Amino acid sequence: MTRERQKPRVLVYGFGNPGRQDDGLGPRVIEEIESRGFRSVHTDANYQLQIEDAAEMVKYDLVIFIDATVRSEHPYMVQRVRPSSEISFTSHVVSPDSVLAICRDIFKKAPETWVIGIRGYEFEFAEGLSDRAQNNFEKALDFITLLLSEYERKKMSNGQQKTVLIIDDDADLRASMRIVLEASGFSVGEAADGEEGIKIAERIQPDAILVDLMMETVDAGSKLSTHFKEQGFKGPIFLLSAAGDAVRYNIDPRELGLAGIFQKPIDHIVLIRTLKKQLKMD
Repeated sequence: MTRERQKPRVLVYGFGNPGRQDDGLGPRVIEEIESRGFRSVHTDANYQLQIEDAAEMVKYDLVIFIDATVRSEHPYMVQRVRPSSEISFTSHVVSPDSVLAICRDIFKKAPETWVIGIRGYEFEFAEGLSDRAQNNFEKALDFITLLLSEYERKKMSNGQQKTVLIIDDDADLRASMRIVLEASGFSVGEAADGEEGIKIAERIQPDAILVDLMMETVDAGSKLSTHFKEQGFKGPIFLLSAAGDAVRYNIDPRELGLAGIFQKPIDHIVLIRTLKKQLKMD
């Protein structure tokens, strides 16, 4: 008899001060996630992350921290957390990488951990999000909801993985896309330029390729796409472009044998749904 897979245990932890406008983005997300009824998702919220949180984190397969950020140019950013080589703290306040290091060193387990930073703008002592932060909150919430659903489905599924190759010279973009795609059940390879991309494609034999339009040259992506097609690649190839409407009007994806173009900043929800449709995963 086949044993039913256990649902993954996920902790979503928002931190920040709701009494300082956009600093309350993390706790605000937690309020909404709690109302969505995810059975395998547990939530927590606090003004700040503390050393003692490590004891709770090790109970989970995946930990997602939600916080406000001023460093992102986009509505939200996604980063994987690695255990810090040095544990540092002040008055029991620790960073995500430090508390993950405590999990590893003290409890001998470091769960998969991500940070989702939502762009904030106003941090005065007042309640309520600024209008711009509210807009970012709504986009981030849609993404987080999809991420949790896809992660649970991936863990419960016995389906065959599809492999996606990302070729882009922006390391942060590759990292965020890798997290999103892996959470959705894809295996991911990545390369920083065309030459490396060709070598990795030969090694991992991807089912789909995402390639930046502008890398070494302004048309590097389109030339690389043509190369893959000439070499017999049969899967979908998508361009990644930050050039806006100019690309839509000046490049016909069909003439280049492309499946389409994703505009930067990448809409992760559209990305996942498009790839799954193209690769017949639904």
